[in-house]
Amino acid sequence: MKLNKIFIIAVMSLFVVSLGPSALGYGGGPEPSSSNNYTVEISADSESYVLGESVVFSGTVNKYAEERSLRITIFDSNSNLVVTQKTAVNEDYTFSHTIPLNQKFDDGKHIVKAQYGNTKATVAIMSFEITAGDVMLSDDSDNAKIPDFVKNNAGWWANGSIDDQSFVGGIQFLIEQGIMKIPPTSQGVSSGSNEIPDFVKNNAGWWANGSIDDQSFVGGIQFLIEQGIMKISN
Repeated sequence: MKLNKIFIIAVMSLFVVSLGPSALGYGGGPEPSSSNNYTVEISADSESYVLGESVVFSGTVNKYAEERSLRITIFDSNSNLVVTQKTAVNEDYTFSHTIPLNQKFDDGKHIVKAQYGNTKATVAIMSFEITAGDVMLSDDSDNAKIPDFVKNNAGWWANGSIDDQSFVGGIQFLIEQGIMKIPPTSQGVSSGSNEIPDFVKNNAGWWANGSIDDQSFVGGIQFLIEQGIMKISN
């Protein structure tokens, strides 16, 4: 009988040792890793920007899922959240997403985090710089010359890469900050509909590709102000 007890105790000891600490409720599973998860690589089209420009993010993921979106989140130099947006991933594992650097942003370093998976191990991190810049238009109030980077934004707006709100908000910010000057224009009161007429977007596209001059494009901006669609603070 005594030998039987010794045998049973020995077998139980071997059983516990073989299972390790987790068998007694200690420890736990390994930290989650990126193995077999959705990972992402992301980059921007430049390392530095001027307020009013747009940053174009692009990259790849390691595998595609139709129901899954990629989230891009940007923080300022003080780790404050500036913007977070979702973007679709293409079936060939690539993506491209444009974010206008409007009034939400300040100059300085910004941190970008992109996540396509479920764990911290799948987050890609990068950074870019924003400068206030000293781009100004002509002092002649009867004429307007717009910086080249605004043409890029206008072209993206015209082809649908950025939405109406982002474009109008960006132009509004440039005017209010004095980066972009236009002839004096009376601020109108919105009629309740903020729908932008097609001719304004068409003008933006034509101006971006050089088919019409700066003044014709500015005429569309003035129309938005006069109709109360774009509101400019004094």
